[in-house]
Amino acid sequence: MIRLIMLLFIFSIFTFSCKKEGCTDPQADNYNTNANTDDGSCTYPLDELQIKMNTSYGTQSFYLDSSYQTDEGYTVKFTDLKFYLSDLTNGQDTLNSASLYDYRNSPNDLFSTSGDYTKFQSIFGKVGLDSSINHADPSLFPNESPLNISNAGLMHWGWNTGYIFISIEGKVDTLSSGENFNHNFSFHIGTDEFMENFNFNDLNWTPTADGHQLEWYLDMAEFLKNTESSIDLKTEFLTHTGSGQIVLAEKVKNNFMIALTPQP
Repeated sequence: MIRLIMLLFIFSIFTFSCKKEGCTDPQADNYNTNANTDDGSCTYPLDELQIKMNTSYGTQSFYLDSSYQTDEGYTVKFTDLKFYLSDLTNGQDTLNSASLYDYRNSPNDLFSTSGDYTKFQSIFGKVGLDSSINHADPSLFPNESPLNISNAGLMHWGWNTGYIFISIEGKVDTLSSGENFNHNFSFHIGTDEFMENFNFNDLNWTPTADGHQLEWYLDMAEFLKNTESSIDLKTEFLTHTGSGQIVLAEKVKNNFMIALTPQP
């Protein structure tokens, strides 16, 4: 009996001494080659998360400097399309603090970052910038920030008015000849009052080689022809969100918010 107890005692000591706890998953950042018992401590590399933009003109592919038809029968060319998105969160964790979409420089890319896509099945954000950011010194942002003056460029008006939140420019032929683009149009939307919140739910992240991505959509035909408040480029062609231009600025902002969606 004593011998049996001694054997059990020796066996338990041997078993205990051989039990090494740690992370046993080779895919984890902190994989422990000496561990033989997983203790739940494994940590994993964050995904590369990307948000892509798919810009269209109705059912047509969209390109700057290409011709499209409006519902009024005009021929329109867009020459500039830029906007700021900021404060993209799930209500608690931040996915991206600010990004500048510039179609001419990068038509399909909004931003990329590192994170856990499962935390961002819904995203809250802003088109434009919060007032505390809008009036900050643009030279003090990090060099890589889209808010730094070297990256913002003409999207920054000045300290008093801040940044341009949405910039849409182009030319339109209102004579229906398709050859004489007799009207320029310029929509520059900014100032604190024109920052707009949005909320995209039930987001469908798709796998990539390095992580996951979302694709968001912007329909420039919908921007012009919104049935509740269409923009007639013959008579509504200029707003810099200044005095006497607020009504059109409000229409441009509202139509842009309708045209920007998380699904096609």
